[in-house]
Amino acid sequence: MTAAPGDRVVVRFRKGDGAPGDWRRDASATASDVTGVLVGPAADGSLMVDRDGEIVSIPADLVMSVRVLSDRPVRNSGIRALERAAARGWPGLESTTIDGWFVRAGGGFSRRANSAVPLGQGATLDGGVVEALSRFYADRDLAARCAVVQRLIPTAHVDPGRFEIEAIAMVRSAEATGVVPAVEVTMTDTPSDAWIRAYLGSADRVGTPDLVRSVVTAAMDGALGFASVLDAGEIVAIGRGAVTTDEPFDSATRGTAWNGITCLWTDPRLRGSGVGTAVVDRLLAWGRGPGAEQAYLQVESGNTAAIRLYRRLGFTRHHTYGYLPL
Repeated sequence: MTAAPGDRVVVRFRKGDGAPGDWRRDASATASDVTGVLVGPAADGSLMVDRDGEIVSIPADLVMSVRVLSDRPVRNSGIRALERAAARGWPGLESTTIDGWFVRAGGGFSRRANSAVPLGQGATLDGGVVEALSRFYADRDLAARCAVVQRLIPTAHVDPGRFEIEAIAMVRSAEATGVVPAVEVTMTDTPSDAWIRAYLGSADRVGTPDLVRSVVTAAMDGALGFASVLDAGEIVAIGRGAVTTDEPFDSATRGTAWNGITCLWTDPRLRGSGVGTAVVDRLLAWGRGPGAEQAYLQVESGNTAAIRLYRRLGFTRHHTYGYLPL
């Protein structure tokens, strides 16, 4: 699991020259650990951890492992609830439930729309489940994959080394950030052709404009909003908001309304100029209209620049998940 500056971590290290003191004062121990907030690597490669205001340095050659923690305690029920809201916000073009897994197909466009996510208690990845999930995707001529959500799937069932990518779900309150926008951000109920072209080309995504439009305009019982920034008539930044709720799929009670912020892209020439911040802030403000109480976004764990930006905007780490091919 990749750690970024600002993450709460547990660093396991071998005892030796230059190692921090063992807080347990156990002379027989060969290893110890430090829990705190990762400040970052020092110039010599040592890991710097803020432990209750004390900066602890751990030599790189003594580090055995780095385990990332949620920024604050999170229950499994909270993880499952957020994943339900996210599934409603990006359900693909077809969905069903198989053995506790919410299974989506979206014509092959995006991992999220073409993967299964464990929303039912007791969901596993045993042989019978894998066979059923694989059959669903084979029948649609799609690659079979699932989103293995931290703590919802037994670790014995998963080899993280097989993840295609690992991602972090980050959360904050749904209110706008209050930053002064650097640019004007336009909100529409549907994406323009230019918005679709920008999203399709933003990361060499494979798909036709019609397919992309179908996937990004799909939501279950939610409100959608599409943000755009124009410069000389050309789109230079985009984003998407989806306000959906987190109640169980078989429940009639209303849960928390979440604003899921996705499809964020800024022209590389404008990154660092405040344009991306303006898009996120506008999407947060828009989401209050349909009643969003909380907001989330998802970012690849290795994208430390984006994680730092989202932390500055008040987002905190909630949980992680990885896409696993079956």
